[in-house]
Amino acid sequence: MTPEEMIPGCELRPAWRLNDERIEADAIAFWTRLGILPVGVAPEQRAKELVAVVYKNGALFGVQTARIERVEQVRARLAMVRSAVDPGHRRTHISLALTLYSRNLLQAWAREHPEEKLGGLGAKVGGPDLAARAEQPFWPQTRFILAGFLADGRQLRISWFEDYLLESY
Repeated sequence: MTPEEMIPGCELRPAWRLNDERIEADAIAFWTRLGILPVGVAPEQRAKELVAVVYKNGALFGVQTARIERVEQVRARLAMVRSAVDPGHRRTHISLALTLYSRNLLQAWAREHPEEKLGGLGAKVGGPDLAARAEQPFWPQTRFILAGFLADGRQLRISWFEDYLLESY
């Protein structure tokens, strides 16, 4: 099943480094309405990290952002992803569809920009919503594996791109 087929009636849109003013404004309004950005995070800056969004009937109700970081634990550059879905639309496969869509989008971008040496996706996972899934070291649909734990107890998950090779060390 494709990401689009997982969420019928919804529209997935790419946003990675497109500087789409409409999508960015909609994301800022989404974060502001839900009050979910951490203190000190400027919504305009976070909007520049958008990878993909989900619309339904013209309203934005799901976003995925990423920041490329070097993760020393695995000696690779990863797109550290974050997802947010409107509470009224959770448990509808939106987050999964966003992750799969974003993974495909970022993998294609990495192939077009080999100088970036992007190895895959990373995620810092925690919270009660994922407690049951946290026991599984491998998530087949998203290809996220457990790579370790952070100082705050959250899991570090990685979904490697198939054609990525670690540099010799």
